[in-house]
Amino acid sequence: MARCISRRRLIQYGLGTAATLAAPELLETVWPRIGQGAVANQRELRSPFALRSHNGKLKIKLVCKPAVVDMDAVKLVRTNTYDGVVPGYTWVLRPGDLLEVDLRNHLPGIPPQPHMTMDRPHEWTTTNLHTHGLHVSPSGIADNIFLEIPPGHRERYEIPVPDDHPAGLFWYHPHKHGGVCQQVRAGMAGIIVIRGDLDHVPHIRAAKEKIMVLQSIELGADYELLEPIPDPTKEQAFFPRKNVLYTVNGKLKPKVTMYPGEVQRWRLLNAAEGKYMSLKLTGHDLHQVAWDGLTLHEPEATDVVLLSSGNRVELLIKAGKPGTYELVLTPGSSQKPNIPGMPESIPEHESELFCTLMGAMDSMAAAGLADEPPELQPRSILTLARASFSDRPSSTGRAEGRCGSMLVTHPRRYRPVWNDDTLCGCDGQRRLMGSEPTEAGTRGAELGTPPWPGRARHGRTVDSRSPLGADRKASDRSDRRSGIRLLPRP
Repeated sequence: MARCISRRRLIQYGLGTAATLAAPELLETVWPRIGQGAVANQRELRSPFALRSHNGKLKIKLVCKPAVVDMDAVKLVRTNTYDGVVPGYTWVLRPGDLLEVDLRNHLPGIPPQPHMTMDRPHEWTTTNLHTHGLHVSPSGIADNIFLEIPPGHRERYEIPVPDDHPAGLFWYHPHKHGGVCQQVRAGMAGIIVIRGDLDHVPHIRAAKEKIMVLQSIELGADYELLEPIPDPTKEQAFFPRKNVLYTVNGKLKPKVTMYPGEVQRWRLLNAAEGKYMSLKLTGHDLHQVAWDGLTLHEPEATDVVLLSSGNRVELLIKAGKPGTYELVLTPGSSQKPNIPGMPESIPEHESELFCTLMGAMDSMAAAGLADEPPELQPRSILTLARASFSDRPSSTGRAEGRCGSMLVTHPRRYRPVWNDDTLCGCDGQRRLMGSEPTEAGTRGAELGTPPWPGRARHGRTVDSRSPLGADRKASDRSDRRSGIRLLPRP
């Protein structure tokens, strides 16, 4: 996560800035290329700092303010933030909790503007709060997107989380019309985690959790957030930018180290202002277990996931063959929607009609909406790093010994079973039931295919051949080769 800068770090960057001014060509965007492996100065991915509820309540002081943050770019980044960090802190709650937020707007004011039509940027430092995806009240001082908090003002939110709220991944961000794009592209967003039954499923609980906030930070040539242009010329855009940083937890291309036989749970959010994000992890399948806070009926294996802005996906990643792997991002937009994972295009005549209605086509540049081609090129945004074979994981899945450079291997395959029991008391939700791990070929078995035909209803296993039905103790053991602790179903 990008944080405020220490004095020592600031001095170091000052020397780098002087060198940049001496060589203006360094101001040009350097786009990471696919295939660029891990380098010595790559940092290990760190999850955003988590604030957890206590005794049924989570009290937050959320400050919107400008800050200088380190995103591992060639220069420090000057942008608008929550609490001086990008992304914001992670909020962790449980069903039945009360979320209290004291939102304080310390963003700078802007000069008085002439009356602007509602389809153009206006009042972009006035803010509010939206808890995206939560099943909560939209009125009063709860998740009310019509509240307005000008610079220098504050608002207190009280958002009760229902007792039957499903477990899953959600997020928070500003929702003030006219200013939300400017604030989100600056990096003002954060994750909300609702804990619950899904987290206690043996194979989910055993996997190490990684929070990944994917953002598109749009900046000027000096790596500063530029002001919007409400009335742009044909050569300008509503939201000007010279550099676009695709960051993971506020950092450019961090690395994730996985140990032989390890399985991780990656929880991803597309927190860009409007970009599609097509993601592919080289040499690995992506096993989807949840989308947008809703648990899937059964795990679904794919090689590509496509996230629209605001989408969340939860994946189980199984270690692959020894080597270096890249998480490849192909960005897309309304002007370039045909990217990997996008459903088949609509008929040409319907597409033209849609573009005409949206004021696109030839008028796109004049409307200030044109994308810059370089920012939509595929790129690697994260490296899957390896540990040496000597760094064998312990029975809890944590590494013992010193981290090497890069190495991962396929773990033992397991086959979870999904049944029709309810999740968190909500009818229509699905609950994942763990099963005994089974051996399979390196790429032969699909993660989500149950090895028996029976299903479980209302928490009762109706097929005695199910490992859970036959022997609950089968999952209460450690798998030394996979490094995963398999816990009994609660």
